[in-house]
Amino acid sequence: MSADDALLDVAATLLAARPAASMDDVARAVGVSRVTPFRRFPSRSTLIGTLCRQAVEAFIAATGPAGAEDGDDPVLALRGLVGRLVPLGARYGRLITQPPEELVEQDLLARAAAGEERVRLLVRRGQEAGVFRVDVDPEWVLTVLTWLVVGAADGVRLGRLAPARVEPSVADTVLRLVVRDAG
Repeated sequence: MSADDALLDVAATLLAARPAASMDDVARAVGVSRVTPFRRFPSRSTLIGTLCRQAVEAFIAATGPAGAEDGDDPVLALRGLVGRLVPLGARYGRLITQPPEELVEQDLLARAAAGEERVRLLVRRGQEAGVFRVDVDPEWVLTVLTWLVVGAADGVRLGRLAPARVEPSVADTVLRLVVRDAG
């Protein structure tokens, strides 16, 4: 792991836990002088933007399979998606709620759109297969899933949720929202 990768790794962990942490806090957490982070990232905003880009790239990668490994079973595909997204919440947490510079944010939103569309398509596929409820908007599923992942990571950070229960709890909640009642 390069020095930059180590700095980003520690910064992501720190800022996910303490979104208001300063560059000095990052330097202390990494165990370097306070000027070291500034050599690579001239401002806290630049560091946040870099971490947000990492988060978006990880989101795009996590949504990439969108059920291909689970054949045509939308329930298994949605469970797999949750399994890939929950670790991202643990790594990036509330960091994604920090507004980066406007141009960076616009770029990130545009880049994330492909991953978001894959989630919507998965929901639509489940609806068309008669497995998912048709009265639940795919946009709502995306919103719920996103904030459950972020909220669960925060619950773990605060010691309110057991890390081992997060993935099954998020999956259960989302599946209860979308899966049609068998009765």
